Amino acid sequence: MGWLVGRGRGDITAFIPGIVMLGYGNPKNTVKDVETPLTARTFWLESESTGEHFLYINLEVCFITQSLTDAVWKEFQTEFGGMNIPRRNLMFTAQHTHSAPSGYTHYALYNVPTEGFCPQVLSTLVSGVMESIRQAKSNMRPSRIYLKRGSFSLDIDVSFNRSLEAYNSNPEVQPKLTIEEQNKAVDREMRILEFVDDEGPSGILTMFAVHPTNIIWTNHLISPGNKGYASLFTEEHFQKRGRKDFLAIFAQGNAGDVSPIFTPKWYEHMIPKDDQVMIEKSKANGKLQYQGAVSFLKNEGIELEDTSIDSELVYFDMSNVTSDQKHLSPKFKGLDATTSPATLGVAFMGGAEGAGIGFALKLLCKTLITGVKLFEYFISPLRSSNWRKRMIQKYKAQAPKFIFVETGDKKVLGTSKVMSLIIPDFADQSIKYFKKIHKLGGASEHSWTQQILPVQISMFGGFAFIGIPAETSTMSGYRIKKALEETLGDRVKEVILCPYANSYCGYITTPEEYEHQCYEGGHTVFGKWTQPAFTTKLCEVALEMTKSREQRKLNLELQPPQFSQNELKVRTLEKLSLYPGKV
Repeated sequence: MGWLVGRGRGDITAFIPGIVMLGYGNPKNTVKDVETPLTARTFWLESESTGEHFLYINLEVCFITQSLTDAVWKEFQTEFGGMNIPRRNLMFTAQHTHSAPSGYTHYALYNVPTEGFCPQVLSTLVSGVMESIRQAKSNMRPSRIYLKRGSFSLDIDVSFNRSLEAYNSNPEVQPKLTIEEQNKAVDREMRILEFVDDEGPSGILTMFAVHPTNIIWTNHLISPGNKGYASLFTEEHFQKRGRKDFLAIFAQGNAGDVSPIFTPKWYEHMIPKDDQVMIEKSKANGKLQYQGAVSFLKNEGIELEDTSIDSELVYFDMSNVTSDQKHLSPKFKGLDATTSPATLGVAFMGGAEGAGIGFALKLLCKTLITGVKLFEYFISPLRSSNWRKRMIQKYKAQAPKFIFVETGDKKVLGTSKVMSLIIPDFADQSIKYFKKIHKLGGASEHSWTQQILPVQISMFGGFAFIGIPAETSTMSGYRIKKALEETLGDRVKEVILCPYANSYCGYITTPEEYEHQCYEGGHTVFGKWTQPAFTTKLCEVALEMTKSREQRKLNLELQPPQFSQNELKVRTLEKLSLYPGKV
């Protein structure tokens, strides 16, 4: 049939009572029980004509971390190293549930919710991923692969744009949309890879944009969110029809600014509810996605030809990238579109759905931040030329963000002496955490969020799959896809973006969206030019991939830094009580 395809799943439920979940950053969002176990799912593809392999691995977690992919790769080499499969041929993605444990990154900031790195969570994830890979390898069968698609009609309440004002600021949006038209300000198309063997459909990989935020931060039950429920509903659907081993992955699309909730009903949605009520709402959204997928499978598809698998995984330091002018909209042509080291804004601390700091603390922070900026400009003549250059570049790239945390330069409210902050510990969890680890010497080695980041392009069957380590907004994803299709030309039939892949650095908004400093802009860490910068680097890789591998000029030596065991020890939680039988 042209392809060999294997399918596998593994349990990744790290049930640790009391640990905080990752997604909302709220210390009250603790684990008390498991509503539905979490799963890692893997499709293993092999080209029959070339013998090359590609693994697509999806986890029911909030996002992928470097520590996770490094640990899995180490185990993979030990077990499958003799097959000579390069790391660039493995793609790791998350479906972005907000109801799974935190603590599995080595970078300090995203461990704030649970106050430390938790080796038990990481080892649980690695174990489950490896089990899914083993299963996939063991059941590979000759198969055909089809790309199918379908769009949800506007009367199906499956997704809405949660930052409409920012979205409307993009010149591509004509005419501007009203609040009642939020459902038009998203990509409503679901793309589906369907795998078919001699017994019929054996699995699907869907890509559709919607946040799994039906369940809010008052929840205490581990859950895979709407996409996890969509997977379970779909697998059950095919199991009832005799396909016991059917595998369904519901991966993300450009979901950065996409919510399952209509904004006028958001405050009603935010009223604390029983956990099970929220779970039912999540299941209802998952059922819509499942029903859509099953319906769209009836549509005509394009068969993926048996071709070679051409993949590149390249790391770039995104803290200092000058964007190609051709990736700027007319409003910004001619400007110095250079990124700066990562920062997080007050808008980020406020939370995407109101889960963060309150109005009074926001106002205090903005006042302090304004003072910090004025002070830095005032003392700049007394500092080195390099310091002045970095300071000016920071404010140029990050404006109009009110910079709360400089994760690239390891500062909070302008100071690296975190212990001296006047904001009390009780006011904000992140302040408390950074004061604690700073005192113990656990926040000094590397940046607090990852800055040397992977981008991945994997081409096979006539399509290009693009791994992006961030949450792309609807329009930023559109622009990246369009630029890559222009670069690759007729070498591919279509570019398919795979966000939440291989690592994580927050959001990617367009420069126009960034200026509004909604939550997504506050969490776009490299500043206003983040989207054109990622577009520039992805197109550089794509252009090299139009050449033979021997002719390509890619810097494959750059890799993210590794933290010492001493620093990790300071930030590691003491051994926690695990629920018997889960890990």
